[in-house]
Amino acid sequence: MGLETVGEAEELVDYSYASSIVVSLHEELDEPDQVTLEQPPVHPVKAFQRAFEESIVESLEGPESAATKPAGPQDAEARRRLMLANDDYPATYNARWRSRPGAKHHPLWKLLAQISFGVHLLHQRLAKSDEEVIKILQNHLMEINSFFRYTLDDFDLALKDVSERISYLRLPLEHVNIFDTMLDDRNFRNSIIEGNEKIEQVLHRTSRYLNDALIDTRNGKEASIQALEFFNSLGRDWTVGNRRLGSVFGNIFACAEQWLKLFDECERKGNNLDRSLTDLRGILNEMIKRAGAASRRSLVGRLLFRLLICFQFEPNAAIVCDSN
Repeated sequence: MGLETVGEAEELVDYSYASSIVVSLHEELDEPDQVTLEQPPVHPVKAFQRAFEESIVESLEGPESAATKPAGPQDAEARRRLMLANDDYPATYNARWRSRPGAKHHPLWKLLAQISFGVHLLHQRLAKSDEEVIKILQNHLMEINSFFRYTLDDFDLALKDVSERISYLRLPLEHVNIFDTMLDDRNFRNSIIEGNEKIEQVLHRTSRYLNDALIDTRNGKEASIQALEFFNSLGRDWTVGNRRLGSVFGNIFACAEQWLKLFDECERKGNNLDRSLTDLRGILNEMIKRAGAASRRSLVGRLLFRLLICFQFEPNAAIVCDSN
């Protein structure tokens, strides 16, 4: 059983299993009884130590305590519908992290800490069973693969959605004279205002998702750099004579290199989405401004009309005529 490389894990990951992985890794130590919360194992990468310790605590508290990304619909359109329909839909690692005030470390830091620790067990021959460690590592890699698949698909769909809204809303602003005349009709103006409120909600929830996803991306990239530096420091000599470990470590190393490229791709697509959201907000603000101007024109027109009526019937009392 070889480790899957990025993009090969197509089935939906059972994230509830991920919370027990770090405990399973500890059990693979030759002397697991020495592992306690008071004396946690030393992680080979100092930058991962605190995140690793927090993952131990979460794992011992149970699956519901682990701040991993929940399994959502595989279909990007279904995920986007849920995100737009629910103000608190946990579509990202960061959203789950935000819901746990006591958690100090981003879930991707904890996940990469666990992967590095698993490689450490293989490198130092500390595991009771290499195959069990490899199985655990495989689940971790599947989770990261799913993160990229979900995030990149979600960015693509969100960008498509926002771009279509921009094209639709930009059209009336290209014919402002006609649009302003139509806004003088109260019913049309009210329909525009109601539509803008819905778009404002789309903007708010998409912007929040984008911010969370970019936080995930930055943390994942930073943690991946630490992991890759650790893998580089191990070299390949320790796998000589063991084709199985050589293949496993080679796959993990290749994945870590690919992750950095994919995190860059996430950043690029996220930045494109951010620019489109800015464009959409600009168009929305212009429409709101023109609807407001039309409303004021209508109000002034009604006031002038009533003043004129008052003046016609009681010229000397026009100044005190009811203007409501």
